[in-house]
This record gives sequence, C-alpha cells and structure tokens, in this order.
Amino acid sequence: MQGDNSASYAGIGGIGSKIWPLTGPEIISRDKLKVLRTRTNGPGLIRLAVHLAALALGALAVYLSSWTLWLQIPAMFAYGVIIVLLFAPLHECSHGTAFHSRWINHLVGFAVAAFTFRPFLYFKYRHAAHHTYTQHEDHDPDIVPFPTSMRDYFAQILGLSFWPKLVGTLWRGSTGRFTDEEKEFLPQSVWGQVMLEIRLQVLLYAVVAAVSIYFGSTIALVYWLLPRIMGEPVLRAIRMAEHTGAEESPNLLANTRTTLANPLLKMLYWNMPYHAEHHLASSVPFHALNRLHDEVSPHLKCVSRGYVQVHREIIREVLRNGREGQAAGQGA
Repeated sequence: MQGDNSASYAGIGGIGSKIWPLTGPEIISRDKLKVLRTRTNGPGLIRLAVHLAALALGALAVYLSSWTLWLQIPAMFAYGVIIVLLFAPLHECSHGTAFHSRWINHLVGFAVAAFTFRPFLYFKYRHAAHHTYTQHEDHDPDIVPFPTSMRDYFAQILGLSFWPKLVGTLWRGSTGRFTDEEKEFLPQSVWGQVMLEIRLQVLLYAVVAAVSIYFGSTIALVYWLLPRIMGEPVLRAIRMAEHTGAEESPNLLANTRTTLANPLLKMLYWNMPYHAEHHLASSVPFHALNRLHDEVSPHLKCVSRGYVQVHREIIREVLRNGREGQAAGQGA
C-alpha cells in the first residue's frame, strides 16, 4: 500500500489548517488516490434510482396501511428513515463526487436538500468547515459532544437541539442575520446566494402549506413532513456514531469512526458508514470507499462492527462516567 519514499504519498496537501493540521491522508499513495478519485455518472445515477425506488415503495406502504393507524405509524417511520437517509446524496453532492457532471451534482443536491429541509449551499460551506476542523472543540461546527448523561444521550438521539438549529438556520438565512459562528464558515461573498436559496426554500414550504390548507389536504403532512420528523432519530444515531467517542485530535485515523454496516444500509446511505475513509480522502467518490477501506483498514483506530455496537459502547461509557461522578460526589 505504501510507496518507497515520502514523495509517493498523498500527504496533507492543504487538508486542515495551521491551527488544526490534520494527519492521516499521507498513508494513501498518490497513484492509488488518483485511481480511486475517478468520477463517473453511472454509479451515482444507479444509486439515486435505487433510493427513489425505495422512497416510492415506502410511500406505497404508507398508502396501503392507511386503513389502520397501528400499521400506518410503523410504515411512516420506515418511509421516514428512507427520507432522512437522503442526507447521504446531499452530502456527496456537496463534495461534487456523487456524479461526474457538475450540473447533476447541483441539481440533485438542491433537490434533496429542499426535500429534507436543509439549504444546500449553506450545508456545503458548513460541511467544508467540518472537514477542515474535524473534532476541533471550537471550530468544528458539527462536533457532537459526548453525552453527559442518559438524558443528554436521548436528547441528542431525538434531535432536541437539532430541530431548533434547523429552524434557526432557515430563519437567519431568510433574514441575513448570520451568527458569528456561521460567518466563520460562510464567506461574505456567498451570503447573497445562500440567502436567496433559503428564501426560495421557505417560499416553497409556504406555498405547499397554503395549498394544503386551501384544499384541506394531508398529503404533504402524511407523505413528507411527519415521516421526515419520525425518521430523524435514526439519522441522529448514525451521525453520532461518526465521531462521538473518537479522539478529539487532528488525527483522522483516530478522530473518525468507520462502521461496518449491513449491505442495505450501506446502499441507502451511499457508503457513508465508511466514514473514516471519507475524511481521509473526501475527493474519493462514495462508490470507491469500499476499495479505499481495503487500503487503509489496518491503520484505522476506530472501527465498529455495527451501529448497535457503537451505541452500546457510548451508553456503557455514559453510565460509567455517571457512576464515577456519583462516587466522587459521595467521597467529597
């Protein structure tokens, strides 16, 4: 895997920053990286077609179960999980790696972003900061703090802080009142574009709401909004597993977790469970991450056999910290 001299390594090459010099990518040879980062439209179009087919089946299940609430609720939840997993193509399109054609990346990115209530351009710049400052306590805008208690753990899973942040993003983007944190990752030159996109999205939501109210229709509610909300805890659990409990250091081999998920989830989540690999080389398209995993797996410090295992470990640590804190309090 490694070459004979340092010149053959990919190196950091601008990854990270002076205050957070990320390490780890140097283990990948430049020749191997050149092969892996080749982009094409085919795999992305096939994966998108599979995801759209899954959405159609999910919506059909909701429709067929509409005669009884006891069947419709689990159907809406399953459908909602498929909806929230659209975060994967949104994420991949933000890197410009889902497809070879730039316009397809933008078209799909904007579409799935609007459908999942996320502004695409805003996410693109925020996510770039996440890659630059991965696990930096002050500068990583997406860092997930380790739960301080089981109450905090379930609050994170249920998205009790996520939803206010999402609504706040749409409000601030509509009004142009960005926070100091947002101004760190949003260049002033793109404020107008970001505001325009968010305003158009909010207008779209307002039109859908107005039409639904006017016609007394629950279609948008049953086949969009409620499933989207119901499925979010699954995405919260997946996102938590990506970095929570890993090192808060610039070492990409240790600060990001790869989860060896089942084939169905890897399919619908566009290979994003190979998350350490993605952070090591974000220019590598999703369909090549399994090959990158074969190259770097011996060096990864944080690999789990599944998401259940990750959360067992997190819960075990939370409970242990709680017991130790309680014992320390009694000792004092």
